[in-house]
Order: sequence, then structure tokens, then C-alpha cells
Amino acid sequence: MSIEENTIQVIGQFSERLPADFIEDCRSLARHNEWGLAIENLCTQLYEYDVQPSAQELDEIRRLAESAGLKEDTWDFLVSSGSST
Repeated sequence: MSIEENTIQVIGQFSERLPADFIEDCRSLARHNEWGLAIENLCTQLYEYDVQPSAQELDEIRRLAESAGLKEDTWDFLVSSGSST
């Protein structure tokens, strides 16, 4: 699976926990080769909406961020925000 497909799939996991327009914006970014920005926006909105990713979801986000060449501070604040494990 490509990074685009993986990013869209991970974003979709939060479709019931984040606003639909935001989910579509992130998917659109991923479809237009802006995976890093889509991941950054997803992480920011998860924090803003106090959505706590599961350990598996957080691991998927981490792997995507690393694949996109993003720094750890793109996603690691989700761990310290009290995400479930």
C-alpha cells in the first residue's frame, strides 16, 4: 500500500471522532501528495478535539510521520496528552 493510501486509511479511522469536513480536507491533502501536511493537521486536530488515539492508531500515525520524513514532535504530543494504550 502506498503512503497516500496508508495516510487516507489512517485518517478514515477518525471519521466518527472528528468533523467530516476536516476529514475530507485531510484526505484531499493526502491525495494531492501532501501527506506530511495531512498527518500534521490530523495530529493537531486530534489534540484540539481531545481525541485519544489507541496505541495501534498512534503507532500507525508514528509510522506515517516517519515515512513522510516528519519530526517526532509532529505526533509525540499525542502520547503525553493521555492517549490510551
